[in-house]
Amino acid sequence: MKLHVSLLLVLVALTMAWVCGLVCASSASATPVGTLLTGSSGTVTLSLNSVVFNSDPAAVGGGNSDVSSGTAMSFAGCGGLLGAPGCLSAQEGVTVNNADLTPTAPSAANANTFLTFAAHPNLVYSINWPPGPGSANTNCATANANGLSCSVFAGSPFVLTFDNGATFLGLSANGRASDTGIAGLATRSNYNGGFSEFFSTRLPNGAAPTPLNIQLYFCPSGVCTPADFASGRSITNSQSGSFTAGDPDMTVVPEPSTLVLLGTTLAGLGVGGWRRRRQAE
Repeated sequence: MKLHVSLLLVLVALTMAWVCGLVCASSASATPVGTLLTGSSGTVTLSLNSVVFNSDPAAVGGGNSDVSSGTAMSFAGCGGLLGAPGCLSAQEGVTVNNADLTPTAPSAANANTFLTFAAHPNLVYSINWPPGPGSANTNCATANANGLSCSVFAGSPFVLTFDNGATFLGLSANGRASDTGIAGLATRSNYNGGFSEFFSTRLPNGAAPTPLNIQLYFCPSGVCTPADFASGRSITNSQSGSFTAGDPDMTVVPEPSTLVLLGTTLAGLGVGGWRRRRQAE
């Protein structure tokens, strides 16, 4: 009798694990999972006060950025292949909500529409505040060798990294990604990523694009003052982005058909165990 009960419990556990595997895989594929790449055809204008993504003429459907080749992201109705029916397509317009990147925290509405897509209105990325963080080093004179970094001022979310006489600028961001609109953000995928720029041409003042020269362009004394923030100095450059979404931390609710399958399987196991006990008796 105990042997039959133990066997039944093992079979039930195996069946539930098998069903959960089917359901979890189905559910995970219905949330944004994978990597979104945004293009370098658009530009961004940086100042000490803000970062503004400018209208991207290459964005299909409109936007201030676009989907880049190399994107591989699955979500509801899309298996992850760029350009396949239901999926994102190359150069599909992406709108970066500029209000999310001002010095003050964005409203909840803006934070929940950090990234939206021209042909997929239910696909949306939120942003956690603040973006960044930047570098703790604000003395960009020390960022004079490959891989060394700084930020122009304390609290800046932008990290400047020296790269063979040029500068790599990074802005990190994280939040939630949903394929069911804003209402789905609370239970959908987490993502991490950000935007990057590569300064390889001379700055507006003619200086080489090193971290120190970028700092001195914005703040000539090397320390940013209120007058520097009010100066209106800016740099416009191309940009690109990369955002990787993972599996959500959420409770999986089986579909009705799965519940029927589970119930039928358990019933069959129960009948089989009852018959074996009767034969033993």
